[in-house]
Amino acid sequence: MSGNSRREYLCAIRLRYCGATKEEKGLILQEFCEVCKYHRKHAIRLLKQQKRGPTKRPGRKPIYRSAEFMKALKRIWLISDQMCSKRLVIRTMYVP
Repeated sequence: MSGNSRREYLCAIRLRYCGATKEEKGLILQEFCEVCKYHRKHAIRLLKQQKRGPTKRPGRKPIYRSAEFMKALKRIWLISDQMCSKRLVIRTMYVP
């Protein structure tokens, strides 16, 4: 049995498994293990597992999204002769 067909079979069996009684779950699990050649514990984990959605990209979320804010920030940066952020912070801290 190929990987794609196993996944399709898993999706079909999962619906039956979730709505079944304890006795029915045992029979469904036994059938699933015989067909897919999985160990019983692995099959239980697969059947109980929720379907995964799209994953989020790792890392920090961008803070400055609005176009108005970026426009103002770029104007300040150009006025300060395109100074780097570290020097800009130090310079603004000591300006009265």
